[in-house]
Amino acid sequence: MGLFSRESKKRRSERPGEGLEDAGHLRRADLEALLQDLDAGAKYQQALLPQGSPSLPGYDFATYYRPARTVSGDFYDLRELAGGKLGLVIADASGKSIPAALVAMMAHLLFRVQPEPEAPPARVLANVNRLLLGNIRRGTFVSALYGWLDPASHELTLANAGHLPAVVWHSRAKVATTHRPPGPVLGVLAPDPYESAVQEERVSLEPGDRILLMTDGVNEAMAPGQREFGMEHLRKHLKGESDAPSAAFLRGITDRIELHRGGGDQSDDITIVTARRLP
Repeated sequence: MGLFSRESKKRRSERPGEGLEDAGHLRRADLEALLQDLDAGAKYQQALLPQGSPSLPGYDFATYYRPARTVSGDFYDLRELAGGKLGLVIADASGKSIPAALVAMMAHLLFRVQPEPEAPPARVLANVNRLLLGNIRRGTFVSALYGWLDPASHELTLANAGHLPAVVWHSRAKVATTHRPPGPVLGVLAPDPYESAVQEERVSLEPGDRILLMTDGVNEAMAPGQREFGMEHLRKHLKGESDAPSAAFLRGITDRIELHRGGGDQSDDITIVTARRLP
């Protein structure tokens, strides 16, 4: 037994670093597997997003979705409802990377399977909050904005769960207004107090008016020196470019963000949904 032990030590000593090399190979294999899993997760997230823009009569849509890393804590959805209405949701899960992505995918699916697809926006948020509550880690939450766009009445009905406001550019008046009806984030408050707290707001859209929904990766995009993109750039872009087709308008915003970042890393996921009522 002692001889075997000495021989084993001798053989190990004659191959210095071999164990570390093997461990290194394992680490590289694990890393490659993790990267493959992340890529698969990103593809699944992309598959959940709308494929193409909705064909809502009298409106021109465009969307933009860019994770800061492989997977994203953001999502958006555009779904046809009864009576020709369109349901719009844009949301952002708290945290970063994989934990945020898992919560975002859960919330995305809950918006689709919540039991009252035709319910008013505040009720939809209350339903999703109830389903999400207790199924995510304490301290985690989702901010979201959900609304109806009715092409018959040209009204946007909004409910907000602690998300950035919707921005509406009024073409005739040449002014941007922000709309953020009160509502708590999803996944924190108990069902009854949540339903009492969340409210709605209606916005009338005239010909040429534009809707802009976004996550905070837009206004918090960082330039060198930690300067945020902020809302002023958006106001200038709305004032100068809002009459452009939505795809061109959106390219203009993302170009401004890239210019502002000055080659720096993207600090957060960026998601934008915009629609213009055609003249």
